Formats: sequence, C-alpha cells, structure tokens
Amino acid sequence: MLVLLLVAGCGIRPTDPIPGLEAPEGPVENTAPALYWVSEGKVVRVSRPQGSLSGYDVVALLARGPTGAEQGRGLTTEVPFDAAPATVDRVANGLDVRISTDVSLLSRAAVQQIVCTLLDIQAVGTVNLRGGGHSLELQKCA
Repeated sequence: MLVLLLVAGCGIRPTDPIPGLEAPEGPVENTAPALYWVSEGKVVRVSRPQGSLSGYDVVALLARGPTGAEQGRGLTTEVPFDAAPATVDRVANGLDVRISTDVSLLSRAAVQQIVCTLLDIQAVGTVNLRGGGHSLELQKCA
C-alpha cells in the first residue's frame, strides 16, 4: 500500500496530447522496388530484384539509364547524367529531393521518372524537386 501511495503522488500531472506529424500511410519502404523508364514517350514501371535499390542513389541509377536488356525492350531515360548525385530528405509532406542540375530544364518525363521511382520506394505523399536555384513543389506520380 505504501508503494502505491508513493507512486501515485510522484508529482507528474496529466497533460494534453503533444501534436506532431501525421503517421505515414502505407508501407514506409517498398521491399520490391521498381525504376521508372520511358517507353514510346510514356513513363513505365519496371520491377527490379527484391532489395536491389536499397542504399543506392536512385537518381543516379535513372541518370545512368536502363540495363542492356531493358534497352533491348525499347526503354530509355530522360533523366540527364548530371542530375546525380542527389540527396533525399523526409519532410512533413513527403520527400525533399536536391539534384545536381536545374530542375526547370527537366522534361516532364524526367520529372515523372524521378518522382514515381522515389514514391514507389517510399509511399509518403509528394516530392519536392530542387536544383539549379529552382524548385518543383508537391509532385505526384501521375
């Protein structure tokens, strides 16, 4: 009884909940990632072996282009080689991505390649692309 009285009177008062960021929806990281390539002017999803994108700069992979086998299927990239390296940070509305080239010079397909690939790995909302003093805010995979 004495212990119960001591614990109950320890001086900690109840408080209101402390607000924070919303919890992420869906999986935090996709275990079967894909890269998005361009085929006949459209951006298409191409699966990669499980876990093959973990720890890689996906912008660099997109800039490097598809594998020989993927090229044989008519797949290309519009992400310029000088877009890499890139940094990706988690922010309240999704991902903040800094690339090494001016984002205002990227084609629509290049933007979609980057955005769709990143959101396929981490479904977190939207992507803000930054580079060359410009930014493309709140991009989604279309």
